[in-house]
This record gives sequence, structure tokens and C-alpha cells, in this order.
Amino acid sequence: MRELKIQALKYTLVGGLCTIFDIFILYILTKYMGINYLESSVISFMSGVGLNYILCIFWIFEIRSIDNRLHEFLYYVIITLGALAINTLVIWSLTQYLGVHFIISKMFASLITLVWNFTLRKFYLHNI
Repeated sequence: MRELKIQALKYTLVGGLCTIFDIFILYILTKYMGINYLESSVISFMSGVGLNYILCIFWIFEIRSIDNRLHEFLYYVIITLGALAINTLVIWSLTQYLGVHFIISKMFASLITLVWNFTLRKFYLHNI
């Protein structure tokens, strides 16, 4: 249980760093480059994926359920695509229908995808 708490804390720190990076890219692409907020959110979301993957496998989850790195990465991509779908749906719904600013929508979506990603990665890719 102690190990799970430490991993969850580390994952929250990594997720926070990647989320800040994600939001920064989203803001720059939307505000200064004139890209639609949904397109920007997909680009920004994916820009943090590589960093998150590297930090997770080298700093957070030392135990691997899958020995083959290619298979592990493919599962990671599948989990990430699910998170991307959730992220995009939440941002779109809150911004389009409730009039919430896209950055606030992104912050809310990030909390949901944090739980999604940690849970699935922990129990499917790095199960103890």
C-alpha cells in the first residue's frame, strides 16, 4: 500500500508537469497561432505523452507486467488514445455547451485523465 501511495504521488507530480506543458502548448497554439481550441488540445495533449511515458517507466513504475517494450508501448498508446478521447470530449462539452473557457475546461479534463491514466497504467502495464 505504501508503494502505491508513493507511485500515486510521483504520478501526480509527473502529471502536473506534463499538464502545465500541455496547457502552455494549448494556449500558444490557440491564442497566438489561431488554431481551433479542439485541434490545439489534441496537439498539446500528444506533445506531453512522450515525456510522460519516459518519466513513468524510468521514475515511477519500476515493475513491468509486459517484458516486450514494443507491446508495452502499444498498450500505452491504446490507454492514451482513450485518455485523448475523454480529454477532447470534456473540453468540447464544457466549452461548447456550458461556455467554460477552454483552459478551464482543459484543467478539468486533465483531472479526469489523470485518474484514467494512472489506474490503467498501474494495473495493466506495471502491476505488482
